[in-house]
Amino acid sequence: MLRRALLLCLFAPFAHASGSGPLPFPGEEPARCAWSALVLACMDDSGNLYSVATQGHDTYLRGFEASSGRRWAQTGTRYGRLTFFSGVTSDGQVWVGTSRGIGWTNISRFSSSTGDSARLTCGRVSGCKQHER
Repeated sequence: MLRRALLLCLFAPFAHASGSGPLPFPGEEPARCAWSALVLACMDDSGNLYSVATQGHDTYLRGFEASSGRRWAQTGTRYGRLTFFSGVTSDGQVWVGTSRGIGWTNISRFSSSTGDSARLTCGRVSGCKQHER
């Protein structure tokens, strides 16, 4: 769930109306989506729901995990190539992190209230790789 939220945060700037639907995450089937100039809303084959909205330098994500019944929300604010984000789930888990762009690569670091922390490196060519800490 945190990985999906991070991926959504990283790719949210590309989620705008351009005449074609958004691309799926690597290795996953395409989700059914509706989008406008500022909002993207999707449902995948597992019944998970998520939406991304942008306003200025801010990105708002909301989601629902069908398997657990948990809802989650995440907010991110971009300052140049650096984004600060935080999120919360309906069962009280919270997380905070940063993401920064270096060329065609984004490096995100996060930690959660459960004690998890990780680094996620995503490249446009290489895809994403998570490094546990």
